[in-house]
This record gives sequence, C-alpha cells and structure tokens, in this order.
Amino acid sequence: MSNWDLMMPGMGLTAIGLAGVTVSYAGIAHTFIDGMHALTGLTMFVGLIFLAAGILDGGVSTSNRAKATTLVVLGISLSFAVAAFSFTTITTLPTFAGVMLIVTIPAIVIAYVAMKMPEYTKPISIIFILAVGAAISAYVGFGLYGPSPYLVPPPVPVEEPSEKPATTAPVFAISILKGSATQGNPDYEPDEAHVPIGHIIEWTNNDDVSHTVTSSADAGETFNSNLFNAGEVYRLDTSTLAPGKYDYLCIVHPWMTASFILEEPKSAPEFPISILKGSATQGNPDYEPDFAQVPLGNTIVWTNDDDTMHTVTSTDGIFDSSVINAGEVYRLDTSTLAPGKYDYLCIVHPWMTAAFELTEGQQEERLAEDATVTDPNSIPEEKMQSEPAVEPESEMVAPEVSQPVESEVLTDQEPKPVEPSPQEDAVIVSIPLGTSMPGCEKENACFAPSEIRIGIGTTITWTNDDTAAHTVTSGDVKTGPIGQFDSGLLMAGKLFSFTFETKGQYPYYCQVHPWMTGKVIVE
Repeated sequence: MSNWDLMMPGMGLTAIGLAGVTVSYAGIAHTFIDGMHALTGLTMFVGLIFLAAGILDGGVSTSNRAKATTLVVLGISLSFAVAAFSFTTITTLPTFAGVMLIVTIPAIVIAYVAMKMPEYTKPISIIFILAVGAAISAYVGFGLYGPSPYLVPPPVPVEEPSEKPATTAPVFAISILKGSATQGNPDYEPDEAHVPIGHIIEWTNNDDVSHTVTSSADAGETFNSNLFNAGEVYRLDTSTLAPGKYDYLCIVHPWMTASFILEEPKSAPEFPISILKGSATQGNPDYEPDFAQVPLGNTIVWTNDDDTMHTVTSTDGIFDSSVINAGEVYRLDTSTLAPGKYDYLCIVHPWMTAAFELTEGQQEERLAEDATVTDPNSIPEEKMQSEPAVEPESEMVAPEVSQPVESEVLTDQEPKPVEPSPQEDAVIVSIPLGTSMPGCEKENACFAPSEIRIGIGTTITWTNDDTAAHTVTSGDVKTGPIGQFDSGLLMAGKLFSFTFETKGQYPYYCQVHPWMTGKVIVE
C-alpha cells in the first residue's frame, strides 16, 4: 500500500517546485535569477523522489486513492507544461523539458524493472547511466546540438545617440520685441502669423530678459520652449502639427500672447514646355514654346515628348536637368531665380536652343482675362513674342545674375580653355561630323575607324569632331554598359583616352545615339 506520510510532502514539494519552474520559464517573473531557477528545479526533483517513494512503498499500489493521486499529479503537470510551452518567451524551455525526460524515463523504467524483474535492475541501470553520459558528452563536447545561452539573454548593445542633421525646411521668423516684458508694449512680431505646414518657426528673443513660447490651450503640451534667455532662439518644427490656429503666451509674462495659423502649403503654378518629337534632327522645331514669359515663382515643367534623351541646360550654368529620357520631365522652381532672361540648350543636341523670361508683377497684367498660367496657348499673341522686347537702354541695367552671360562670348580677360592634346603614342579614333543622325551605321562610319586592332598597352584617344555630344561606352545596345570604360558625356571638341592592358575584343557604342557602334581588338 502507499505511504501517505511520504506522499503528502512529496506532492506539496512537487507542486511548489513545478509552480516555480513554470512561472520562471513562462517569463512571468523574469527577475528570477539563475539560482532561483536551480532551486525550484531541485525542489521539484526532491518532491518527485518523495512522491515516487510513497507510491512505490510496499510495491506498486493498485488502490483507487493511489491511482487518483497519480492522475491528479499528472494532470497538474501536463496542464502547467502545456501552458508553459504555449506562452513562454524563454528559449531554453525545450532544453529543460529534455533534461526532465532524460531523468524521468530512466527512473520509471528502472523502478518498474526493480519491482517486476529485480535481477535485471543493475545492468539496465548501467545501460541508462552510460547512455545519458554519452548524450551529455556529445551535447557539450562535440556540439551536435549547440547549446544556446543559458537563461540569461545576451546584453543588448546600447546605441549612442547621434546628432540629428540640421533640417533644410524653410524658416519662418518671429521676433520677441525689446521691452515686451512691460505690460502694454508690443510683444511678438508678427502677432498673428500665417505659416505653411512643414516650415520651421524660429522665435528670437530680442528682449533683455528671459521669455517662453508656450501653447495656451494645453499649458505647453503641444509645444513649450521653456525659458530662453536674451539673444537665444527657439525653433518649432511644424511638420508634426495639424493645420489650424495655435495660441501661445509667455508664462513668465502672461500678458504676452500671440498666435500662428498653420496652412497647407500652396503649390506653385506650373508652366509647361514640350521637347518636341523629332527635335533631335537639326532644323526641326525643338522646344515649344521656343520663348516663354513665365511669372516669377512658377514651376517650369519640361516634358520630353521625343524618342531620345535630351537636356535642359542654361548657358551660364544656373540650372541643368542632366539627361531627360523619353517620357520623363524636368521641373525648375523659379522662385529661387532673379527676374530676367535665361537662355538654355540641349547639350546632347546643341542646335536645340530656347529661352524664357521671368517677369514680376501680378499675373493678370500678363494674361488674358480667361487665361491660365499653365496653358501657354491662352496667352494673347501679342504677348508671345519670338524675341524679348527691346527696352530703353536706361532700363536694361539689372543685377548680374539676372543677365546670364552666354557661354560662347569671350572677353579679352577670359582666355579660351586649353584642351588636352592626345598622347604622342595614342591611336586616334574620330567621331565624325553628322554621326548624331542615323545613317552612318550603314557604312560603319559612325566611328573612324569603326574597328581597330592594337597591341597590349596601347592608348586610344577618341576625338568628338561632331557638333553634338556623344559617349564612348564599353558594351552594346542589347547588354548595355559593361563597365570596362566610359567617357561620360563627351561634348563637341572634347577628347577621351583609354589604355588597353588586356588581350581581347572590346565592343563599344554611344549611349546617346545607339546606332553608333565600334570595336577595339587587342592582340
């Protein structure tokens, strides 16, 4: 029969230990240290020993009470096990379960053999001990299943705070006026500000005493500068705020009140200009309109309606679109430019030239009553002059930036740049005149010579004898650039040299005019 004097403390100790282990491994009491884990596990093992001794005292009990007790213990154990596996955040729980199985299975088998077949108890015990020892040795010594960090998670690296880059958002300035600490004097200037969302509002303390900028509605929850002294500034990023009116005050001098209204930024009107289809052919119309009068502050939008790449490049370098592929657009914000005339061209096809004039004043003075800024066709014909109006000489004096100097005009004080000459031992390959138009490929005359044989270590210099820009790019139209050499955009009269150090065949082409192909054979 079972010994209840042993079973009762066994069940108690087992329950305590099992509860402690479950709480620890479920992450509920994550402050348990490794020693507490070991203590709860040890308590559970001792309880299991008492419980087993009580159940097996005098043989395996078949009484209903013993069976019921065993089922209760198993039910509690399985319930906690399922809960632990379901909700745990600890990665070592499978390891703990494995250790439990390593101990439990041999104990049950040995106990059963000792009761039923005592003559086999010793050899079976030795077999289990050797098996467990071999498993532990393989686990630890040979890394068949690499042990994970034991219980204590690895330290999380702490990132040092880095300085935030200075914002490039526009700044809206507000001044705290001198003498504003005296009640009745003007305080903030402007007293009510209209600010586009996304701007940085910058308050500057021009007074001799400390002030604050504190939101009134929520006592500083939305924004609060705290005290800032004379000469200091407080900056507020409005990109995180909602549109609307914000009242604020100085908590040191509460009679100092003001407000700002956050508004959605107004997009600038657009002025469209088209790069016409076929404009890459010299003599064809290129930009439409060829000359445009654009209100200052509008955004000029060039759309490439041609089948090849183009650029929109000012002759004095103020703006440059880089390459605009077919179907792409280039936008120019004119609010940063000065009024005046701006000439531009396509550096790939330099015969493509046009201009626009930035004008000040109200749009109604330049447009018809029903005209729109974005529709150049609505501008009256007398306004769409093909050449800028000639004004009296006394009125043509303007800031230097508003009158861009055309690049081909050279003064005595501006000597022409000296072009680099090809190396003495270099082989010359010419990009002939007119190759920017299809047709040269029929006679393999897009590069002269189109195929050349050289020895290892030879330098080839390509000279652009055409009026258009070209490239000398390794690869072909199908595969694209392969990175062996690339001249970039080679303007008229420019040179590009490359030394071939490896034997082989090197096909190349012009990215701007893909019908232009050549080949270098290094022997």
